[in-house]
Amino acid sequence: MESNARLYAAARDIEIDFSKPLGFGQDGRVWQSAQKSAIKALERLRNYTAERDSYQRLLVADVTQIDGLSVPRLIDFDDELLIIEIGIVKPPYLLDFGKAHLDHPPDFSSETMAEWEEQLVELFGDDVPRVKSLLRRLTQFGIYYYDAKPANIRLHA
Repeated sequence: MESNARLYAAARDIEIDFSKPLGFGQDGRVWQSAQKSAIKALERLRNYTAERDSYQRLLVADVTQIDGLSVPRLIDFDDELLIIEIGIVKPPYLLDFGKAHLDHPPDFSSETMAEWEEQLVELFGDDVPRVKSLLRRLTQFGIYYYDAKPANIRLHA
């Protein structure tokens, strides 16, 4: 992933300190550029496509905020390198659309959905209604978001 991010940065003359990632997980890694953007290198095509397409939909709809949470703007992407470049946002924010489903909800069992609902309560406590409102708003753009966790949905500054 880092090698793809290096190729992306070199092709666009973007300076990145690769020793200090902004974030990382099972789906990818993120670094901040000197131009104040985030460069995200994704591991899997499915996650890359979901992320790219979600950010494109929000860009076309001119969405920079949903329910008071900042949403990064798509700056650029590279389909061959599986790289997305987005703007930097400060809390409160919503980010990381790699596990989103587009145009229709996933075919999860009722048991899986019940477990997901329980996890939301564990993670967000009294803020669950606000999180659910945010997730409902995303469906207006055909984005079904199921990676709700405090690292991705930061409700407070």
